[in-house]
Amino acid sequence: MTRHGNHLGHMSGRQSQHTQHILVVDDDPDIRQILQDRLESYGYLVDTAADGPTALQKLNRLTPHCVFLDLLMPGMDGTEVLRRIKAWDRSIKVIIVTAAVATEMASATISKAAHAYLPKPFDSPQLKYIVEQWLECPPASESML
Repeated sequence: MTRHGNHLGHMSGRQSQHTQHILVVDDDPDIRQILQDRLESYGYLVDTAADGPTALQKLNRLTPHCVFLDLLMPGMDGTEVLRRIKAWDRSIKVIIVTAAVATEMASATISKAAHAYLPKPFDSPQLKYIVEQWLECPPASESML
């Protein structure tokens, strides 16, 4: 996989005080929307993908600072997407988003290449903690959660 530019697909109309882009990859549309809304409220530019192949296509167009990645997706699972992301660009931070039943799988995956995991269902303080710990800039607004 090679980089073909620095473009962001779908962005909110907000001006961001962060220059960091985040890609959210999850087959559950509700999870994608919740993460997108919360991360945009922090001032990040957010794009989403419903599956692994779409995420990899978007990685050809944009350079996200971080990817929130579901492990258990139909077709290409999150472990394979993670492997390909890290083969393409090891500097991209990957946060695994997964159900509690997959915690052991997430732990094994993190030890290989991911930075952290966010268990489903997650709450606002958990997301805020992950963002503060793993992204260089703190959230823009704590009152948005």
